[in-house]
Amino acid sequence: MTLNKPVFLNTLRSQMDAPVRLVIAGLLVLLLYFLVSGGVMVNAAPISGVGSLVTGGNYLLTMLLWLLGLGLISRDISSGAIQLVLLRPLTRASYVLSKWAALVSVGVAVLLFMHVAYLAHHGVDAEAASSLVLLFAAQCLQVAAIAAVIALFSTVPINFGELGLLILCALVFLMLKLLNLHYGLALMDQFLGYAWRVLLPSVAFAPDSADSGSGDLLASLAFNAAVAVAALSGAMALMAQREFTYAEQDG
Repeated sequence: MTLNKPVFLNTLRSQMDAPVRLVIAGLLVLLLYFLVSGGVMVNAAPISGVGSLVTGGNYLLTMLLWLLGLGLISRDISSGAIQLVLLRPLTRASYVLSKWAALVSVGVAVLLFMHVAYLAHHGVDAEAASSLVLLFAAQCLQVAAIAAVIALFSTVPINFGELGLLILCALVFLMLKLLNLHYGLALMDQFLGYAWRVLLPSVAFAPDSADSGSGDLLASLAFNAAVAVAALSGAMALMAQREFTYAEQDG
């Protein structure tokens, strides 16, 4: 199973087809720049330090990936283009992998931009260098996990769309959370915490804590790697089972 270059490049090109989406993406990247450079103020104090990279990755970068990932695979299915694509010497697994890799490459490029902008404004000492390298690796796995969840949602044979499925899952999560306020089950709280991290992969890092900082990053790295593998495998399995007809095309 290998990447298919035409599918990979066409996916990158398709992300530039919607001017509105590009404008919003540009604004999010600009906000990321201001955030990591210390230009965002909270209670009259700028957000600075390594925490700005974590905040930017967990919120703005996640929003950017979801914005660019809408219709990642479902657009080809609904338009009927998937049938023409699969006429080529291309496996379905390779198709999903190429789509996912295109979204990951954009996310990692933005992530690299974030870290370069941070270093340009704040510099780094030898003591913090290892933490920044580990943080970058953990966030790369976070990007891979988010893209894999989007790819999985994009292959689900329900006409809700990726964003609709995300909202549906969030509503179910909220309902269970509210129910558990009454019952107070610790196990349920723990399950919901893990479920939320699967739905919206993030990185946990406490830079002020020498003991837990690296441990949190390693745990996030391992968890997001598992989410990426599981979600991407699920997307490939769903694609392998689906049958495509012209009836799935939009009218």
